[in-house]
Formats: sequence, C-alpha cells, structure tokens
Amino acid sequence: MTDPSSTKPAQGLLKYARTRLWMQAQLPDPDVLYERGGMFLLGAYLTQCYSSEIIREVLAKYGADIHRDTWPVGPNITVMEAQGSFANLSVGAFSHIDRGVVLDLTDKITIEDCVSIGTRAMIFTHMSVGDAPDKPTAKLLPRKQQGTILRRGCSVGAGAIILCGVEIGEDAVINAGVVVDRDVPARTIVTNSRVQNDYTMPERFFQRAKG
Repeated sequence: MTDPSSTKPAQGLLKYARTRLWMQAQLPDPDVLYERGGMFLLGAYLTQCYSSEIIREVLAKYGADIHRDTWPVGPNITVMEAQGSFANLSVGAFSHIDRGVVLDLTDKITIEDCVSIGTRAMIFTHMSVGDAPDKPTAKLLPRKQQGTILRRGCSVGAGAIILCGVEIGEDAVINAGVVVDRDVPARTIVTNSRVQNDYTMPERFFQRAKG
C-alpha cells in the first residue's frame, strides 16, 4: 500500500509547474506577438497583462511617449485603433493610468504631468455612429476625429468618459461616471454630464427616396 505522505512532494512539484506554466502564458514575449499579429495582438496582450511595468515598457517600445517618471499604467488597459504603433499616446511625469482604462488612439491623446485617470475611465479621440449605407443619422452626425488633451494635474474619476476633441484644464476634476463632451476650464469640478437638453432629430433625415 502506498504511503500518502510519499505523494506530497510530487503534488507540490506539479502545483509549482502548473503555476509557472500559467505565469508563462500570462507573460509572453511582446516581440513575438508583434511579429505574428502586429498591433492587434499587442493590444490584446495589454488588455490581459497584469504587470503595470511591462505595459509601460511595451507602450514605450512601440512608439508611445512615456516619461521615465510616469507612475503605474494599468494593469489591464485597452488600447484601441493603434495604427502601426502607439505613437498617438503621450504620458507625462507622475501621471497614473488605473486598471481597465480605455485609450482610443485614432488621434493623439496627450496626458500631461501629474494627471490621474481612474479605473475603467474611457478617453476617446473619434466619434462615429457607423458608416452603413443609407443610414440617416450618419448625415446628421458625421464621423469626427480630434485629439484629446488632459492638462497638468487634472483628475478623471472612475468610469468617466472623455469624448474626442475635449481639453481638460489644469487641476480640473471630473467626477466618477461623468460624460464630458466639452472643454473643461482649469480648476473646475465637473459633477454631471448634462450640458444641453436632448433633442428630436428632424423628420427629413429619415425620409427615404421613393423608387
């Protein structure tokens, strides 16, 4: 009869091997990913990566302007629309991008020094309702692309959404969950999303040609 105590070293070794394999799967070589899938695979890796230090290194290596004194970036950030590189991203000294933040690099995102971006915030540089044929709202709301700027010392709360072309002024504060679609002056606290009332789109945009 086998002594149960004799299997403990083997079980411990098996657990160790499984953990090491899991860690290896979580930390693949970014260069190999880039060779096999370009920026798409690198973006997917950053979404899964749990190391803020590795995320900073990958962003910088593939084009982003990351200051040497930048604080943690991530983990688990989502980088959208990076065409060929991360060159549309600039992050200043002592700035912090928290877990799960979404960065849209269709155009330039400038994050100056000492900026704080809370978990799951979203920073956009383009807007589109879609390009499907014969879509009336595409005529009323054409595609827009413009850089977004977060000035020195500003803070963006968890879950906030900063739309394209917006400039957040120095030391301004965007509360959690707020949608910002306009420039914010320096040293201003934004507490809610509403700037203007909702409106009904004109009927003429939905009248399709006969025949």
